Amino acid sequence: MLVLSLAGCGGSDAKATLPSYTGGSSPSATTSAPTTIAPTPTATGPAPLVEHATYNYDGLKVTVNLPANIPKASRTSMLVASEFVQGFGRTFAQNKLDPSVKNRASAEVVKYVQTVVVPGAVQGIGSLDFTISEVHTAAGVSTTATICVDQSKVVQVRKDGSHFIDPSGKDYPRVKMTAAINRGMAGTRVTSVTSARGTC
Repeated sequence: MLVLSLAGCGGSDAKATLPSYTGGSSPSATTSAPTTIAPTPTATGPAPLVEHATYNYDGLKVTVNLPANIPKASRTSMLVASEFVQGFGRTFAQNKLDPSVKNRASAEVVKYVQTVVVPGAVQGIGSLDFTISEVHTAAGVSTTATICVDQSKVVQVRKDGSHFIDPSGKDYPRVKMTAAINRGMAGTRVTSVTSARGTC
């Protein structure tokens, strides 16, 4: 489980320079299609991984950066990791657990992701960046990856349309984490996410 939570309860008023919400008093929780979509699998092998992709989810821009030249042994794990952080981003955007997270993570990690839901908010807006690096795969079944999460430009929206910054986001605008992705009987999943030493 992640030692350092990316979001918590409470908050202070957002500054005027923060992203603004222009919708009604009850923002929609639907998402728009990603602006960059990974190619589909072909008969010759798995889909190529997109090194840099941006997705827009109802006012929250989520960017996923993968390392260049991912080794063949790590590609399946990195595809799962990429899909997991996209689901994580949709959870931030909707301020409720995105169903896709359950298909890409263990029960323990799903429970952690639910902790980023902020009481009093109905939506997250702004931008959220995930940069995955330092990928290592052992025996073709166990992968570890370093993930930098930049949440410095995420703003929470209340039901009345007003904004606030979650205290955890203000205290820890950038978080360095280590994720473990393992292949098991249930498929390849993110099985743990922990805080890592250093900053990103």
